[in-house]
Amino acid sequence: MTLNKIKKNNQDVFEALFEQYYPHLVKFAEGYLHDLQSCEDIVQSFFISLWTNSDKLSITSSPKSYFFTSVKNLCLNKLRDLKVQDKHQVLYIESLINSDAENEVVDPEIFRMIRNAVDELPPQMAEIFQKRYYEGKQLKEIAAELNIVEGTVKTQLFRARSTLRDKLQKSTKIILVF
Repeated sequence: MTLNKIKKNNQDVFEALFEQYYPHLVKFAEGYLHDLQSCEDIVQSFFISLWTNSDKLSITSSPKSYFFTSVKNLCLNKLRDLKVQDKHQVLYIESLINSDAENEVVDPEIFRMIRNAVDELPPQMAEIFQKRYYEGKQLKEIAAELNIVEGTVKTQLFRARSTLRDKLQKSTKIILVF
C-alpha cells in the first residue's frame, strides 16, 4: 500500500519513510563502511534513487527488507570501489619506489607519504635509498661514498623497498573489509 503511494509520487508518504528509515539505514551502513559521511551519502543516494525511479518500483519483499538490502548492496559496491582505488594507489606507490625515472610527476600526497616512510627507515638505509632514488646515483657511487661494499648497498635497497612497500600499503588502506 505504502509503495503504491510512492509510485504515485506521494511526497508525504516518501518523507515519512525517509524520516522513519534514514537513521536506521545510516547506522546499518556504518557496520560496513565505518565512515559516517559516506554512510549518510549512500543512504541519501538510495532515497533519491527511490524517489526518481518510483514509477519503476517492483518490490516483492517488505519495504524494510528492500531498503536494507539496497543499502547493503550500495555499501558493498562502495567497498569494492575503495578496494580497487586503494589497490591502484598501492601499485602507483610501488612503481614510484621501484622507478629509476628522475623527473616523474608525483602526486604531492603520495610523495609526502613516501618521504615520511623513508624518514622512518634506519639512518644508513634511508641514506642509501635517498642517494639511489632521490639523487639518481649508481650503486657503485653510493658504495664508494659510504665506504661500503656494493652488495651491502643492494641489500639495503632491497630491504628499504620491502619496508616501504609494507608501510605504505598499511597507510593507504582506507577500510579493512574483514
